[in-house]
Amino acid sequence: MAKGELLCLVLNKSFLPFDIIPWQKAITLEFLGRGLAVEYHPTRKIKSARREWDVPIVIKVNSIRSTLVQGPPTRMMIYYRDGFKCAYCGKMLKDNELTIDHVVPKAKGGKWTWENLVTCCRECNFRKKEEIWIPRFATPAKPKFLFPQYIRLKESVDGKTKRVWEKYIPQSLVRSLAL
Repeated sequence: MAKGELLCLVLNKSFLPFDIIPWQKAITLEFLGRGLAVEYHPTRKIKSARREWDVPIVIKVNSIRSTLVQGPPTRMMIYYRDGFKCAYCGKMLKDNELTIDHVVPKAKGGKWTWENLVTCCRECNFRKKEEIWIPRFATPAKPKFLFPQYIRLKESVDGKTKRVWEKYIPQSLVRSLAL
């Protein structure tokens, strides 16, 4: 998605965000009665030859889909939780440059759990070997909320949209992303 593109945050019936869609799809959902626009862009409008419409940037649908974290972690969930940085040295990396590290190594009884996994660069993972290191740049805990679409697309929207969206994004995520 291009920088400054008009996107719409989708909320479920509990007002928890679970998706981000193009404004065209949001208007379609609203016209079909499958969604209710909650917030409109403060300055952007869509014009036709005869009419002008406000552009929805937050829409609520009657779905029960959730972004609350349930079940065991996946590799990508750990990457998103830890912000794509090494838990030991703090280096920011791409997903193909990261590894998953067991804080308590498998050889010492460590399990594949939220509380025992962190992202790690290859250099730190190699130096750590079978030792137990304390992560300095990540907290190995199960997050209550994980919304990767927001993390990936937050830089694609303008400042006005981002400020409106912040009202609907759990504050723990907003603080961790330093918005």
